[in-house]
Amino acid sequence: MYGTKRLGEWLIQKGKITPEQLQTALETQQLTGERIGKVLIDLDYITHEDYYEAQAEQYDVPYEPLSEQTIESARSVASLISQSVASRYFVVPLRQEGAFLWVATADPNNIEALDYLRQAMGYLIQVCYSPAERILSAINKLYGASYETTEAELLESEPDDTFDDTFEESDDLAQVQETINQPPIIRLVNGILHEAIERGASDIHFEPGEHRLQVRVRIDGVLLTLRTIPRSAQAPVIARIKLMAEMDITERRKPQDGRFSIRLGERKVDARVSSLPTVFGERIVLRLLDRTASLRSLEQLGMPEPIAQHLLQLASRPWGMILVTGPTGSGKSTTLYALLQKIRSDKRNILTCEDPVEYTIEGIGQSQVNEKVGLTFASQLRAILRQDPDVVLVGEIRDRETAEIACRAAMTGHLVLSTLHTNDATSAPARLVDMGIEPYLINSSLLGVLAQRLVRRICPECRQSITCVNHPYFADGTTLYEAKGCSACGETGYKGRIGVYELFIMSEPIRRQVAQSADSERIRGLCPHGTLFTMEQQARDLILAGATTVDEVLGQIYMTPMVHQQAA
Repeated sequence: MYGTKRLGEWLIQKGKITPEQLQTALETQQLTGERIGKVLIDLDYITHEDYYEAQAEQYDVPYEPLSEQTIESARSVASLISQSVASRYFVVPLRQEGAFLWVATADPNNIEALDYLRQAMGYLIQVCYSPAERILSAINKLYGASYETTEAELLESEPDDTFDDTFEESDDLAQVQETINQPPIIRLVNGILHEAIERGASDIHFEPGEHRLQVRVRIDGVLLTLRTIPRSAQAPVIARIKLMAEMDITERRKPQDGRFSIRLGERKVDARVSSLPTVFGERIVLRLLDRTASLRSLEQLGMPEPIAQHLLQLASRPWGMILVTGPTGSGKSTTLYALLQKIRSDKRNILTCEDPVEYTIEGIGQSQVNEKVGLTFASQLRAILRQDPDVVLVGEIRDRETAEIACRAAMTGHLVLSTLHTNDATSAPARLVDMGIEPYLINSSLLGVLAQRLVRRICPECRQSITCVNHPYFADGTTLYEAKGCSACGETGYKGRIGVYELFIMSEPIRRQVAQSADSERIRGLCPHGTLFTMEQQARDLILAGATTVDEVLGQIYMTPMVHQQAA
């Protein structure tokens, strides 16, 4: 029976880890809420193979790695178990030894599956353990499946009534499991995930309609249609994704959240999954995070030298709060990571509380919010302040409690970095007041605010120059560039993105305005020289340098028309 031996005890007994490493992993697990096996792997205390061997030991069965050689030799007995049965019960036939048939499975305790195989095959069943992802891969290889599929192949492989709409209302878990593990569905979902990752997508949207399931991907901030899927395959595709994310596939009336990881060679991509019930079925959105991508420096982000220098000067102070603001997906976390790399040193204790931890940085203590167990930003921030930190990064200020703790921490000798949702930098003080923070706390703690947006870079291969004539934003004779589109940029005219930044530095005149609850426009108009670097000015510089276009900037940033400039 599974669970007769604790994983940690077995690993210590086998010499895989030390008691001290197990204790560290258990403490980390309390913060992250992850399974202990995943924590040990993430800490590099054990390998995936160590974990799988321990799982097999707990099941009290042999471990089967399912190597290419094993799968090749299993072809001689593949006909003993049909493809549909292998997919339904998640088993792989390995070899026949007299009256015994050896199979690999991810769940050796599945008595129903073992009884069915014994009765249907006429063999005594011997079981080996193999992880679920290897079982899936082996089934695909053994029965000739691949990751690539097309809509036509899907329709040809299975008749429409295989995926009829009764699936939407079915609570028969066996039927659901059988349908979503069919090779066409596996190939279709895997193909979408792989294509989206290869194209550099940040999000994948599965959008149900009356007749089709549309799949769109966000690349460089813009949604593009990847493919459409027949309505008949909508339910199993959605259920397949929910299964991968460990969500409840029978619950279709409430929003859910989940996550899973994908490996493409050496790349590891985390997917955060969100479901939302709609009129035509559940809408699924996946946020993709490539953990193997390298962290960027402030210079690589395209931050102008004056803004970068002033930001670093603020971050060199021993106490105070620096906020990074902007909409979701504008690169706030990336900027904070770049700043942390600049200021980290052996003389500073830097701790973070994030949701989630997107990248790991050596020499920095990073912890993850887990609201399911009551570990919120506020509660975690309180715990961090008892760890003698010099610098604290709070992933996001979402409520009054977190904001007040952050402000008070900044007043008591800590440098606090965090993010906030505002339209521009000068709106941050008013936003904090709206959250219930007293103006004196803001004036005593806030050092400065960096606002940012991301705009697409114009493709250098196909951009075309134009000369301005009666242009609403630039003088006549100015040379600008237009996006045309070519094979290098996927006919979009753009390739990659660059940041546009606005830095607002607190000063005495502005503190007096904050004390009077002044709004953003008044604060902006009264900023002393050298304390406000606007996004509009940087955007104009990028347009003139040929890095982006006017149309792209106008989708993110307000620019003053020429007529207003002349009147002024």
